[in-house]
Amino acid sequence: MNVETQFVRAMVGYALARAHNQRAKARGGRNELGASALEWAIISAILVAAALAIGLVVRGVIDKRTGEIQNG
Repeated sequence: MNVETQFVRAMVGYALARAHNQRAKARGGRNELGASALEWAIISAILVAAALAIGLVVRGVIDKRTGEIQNG
């Protein structure tokens, strides 16, 4: 499993755990937290996508530079 996959799995796991925690709090009588859980899930998904995109760009640049160095 590569680093990007591990990172995405960790971020998705965090988002799901956070949403579950917020839903559990909402069951305790504070219903406004359900919307907050959804907001956290959306924010987490956006952050995961952004981190993955940045990682892919950085990896592409590194691969390009490595090829240039190897070709002289």
